[in-house]
Amino acid sequence: MRADDTRAASSRALPSRDFLRHHERLLRPPLDAWAEELRTRLDDALSTDTAHDPRAMDTVSSLMNKAGFVLACAGDLRCAQHLCERQLDWVAGCHRDRADAGTLSHAFQPWINLGRLHALRGDTRRAREHFALGTAAARQDELSLGPCVLPLGAWPAVFAAAPELRDVLWNAQTLETLKAYLVTGDIAGMATALSHLRDAVPPAWHAFLTEGEVLRLLHQGDAEEARARAGRENGGSPYDEVAFRLHAATAGAMLGEELPLRHRLVELAVFLTQVLPSRPKDAPTVLRQLRHLARLLETTGERRYALAVALHGLDVCDVHDDQPLRFGFLRTALRVAPGHPRTRAWKRALRHLTDRSLYWEIHRGARSGGSPLRNAPAFSRLVGAVERAGGPRHAAAVRGTGP
Repeated sequence: MRADDTRAASSRALPSRDFLRHHERLLRPPLDAWAEELRTRLDDALSTDTAHDPRAMDTVSSLMNKAGFVLACAGDLRCAQHLCERQLDWVAGCHRDRADAGTLSHAFQPWINLGRLHALRGDTRRAREHFALGTAAARQDELSLGPCVLPLGAWPAVFAAAPELRDVLWNAQTLETLKAYLVTGDIAGMATALSHLRDAVPPAWHAFLTEGEVLRLLHQGDAEEARARAGRENGGSPYDEVAFRLHAATAGAMLGEELPLRHRLVELAVFLTQVLPSRPKDAPTVLRQLRHLARLLETTGERRYALAVALHGLDVCDVHDDQPLRFGFLRTALRVAPGHPRTRAWKRALRHLTDRSLYWEIHRGARSGGSPLRNAPAFSRLVGAVERAGGPRHAAAVRGTGP
């Protein structure tokens, strides 16, 4: 592949449609094995009386959250929505059994997840209704989360049961709102949301607003202002500094910079290829930063460094597996180094993934308009486990009807 072709192929990655600053995200291991693991753990957890054991309830709640995420990753948004709604039913039932307002702390994550699903469908209006939670908590409003109702005066018990919940709610109001606009490509709506959020959220979340503003400028083509804005932000950690430097480099690539930009990208490559996340929760951030950097290096013709970054991404995936990103790193390696001695090994690895990975099936089904995973046994069993946790009401799954 010629250098010009390589640059054209990777230019579609500019700018990012994701936030690159560090925040909590899940890795995406093999879907079928993940679904089976969650189903087994959920069945084991259900042997405990979750309604009267807070620790068991924490475990089941976390597993249900991940079950919905797995179904969304599998492309079945309707079934993912069904699982979130069943989880809310389960929380409401536990609340009735315990008469403890603290139990309602478990209702917020499935409610937020429903908002994410609305965003994936392109409905930002409905999504926002699920994210405006930080302000409601600050005002101690009465709040309805589907079947779960927080009456006036319930917030102290909720926060006593889940002290970290305040941060979760502000994250939802800030990050998830802005991500919804990025997903749908509504950059004008994002500008309005940024203006409102700047007045609403605490200063600790303003760095995400700054990154959102940089992304908005990049997506509307104002690369000069985006570069200046990103250059003024140092970030609160090495990960955050890298995020803003990547956005500034993206702006430079959009402006047609050459030698100075290449030097900055090489510096980032030298730094990031030395980073091996020791904690699984750091790996999604590192991997996404590596993926974006590899695309920038490819775009600017720095094929050797793009290869080094892609290979380091594969090394990180060997420890903290994220199959969709592994696909991306392998494809980058094959594009930028077609004559490399390891090309055959990379091709074998890519064939192995395309033969076995359900993420490839999802990608192929999306392109053809089909959805080949709806009746896969691993997902059916996981749905059944969530429904057993939720009790007998609404026990019929809604699989097979499309998003």
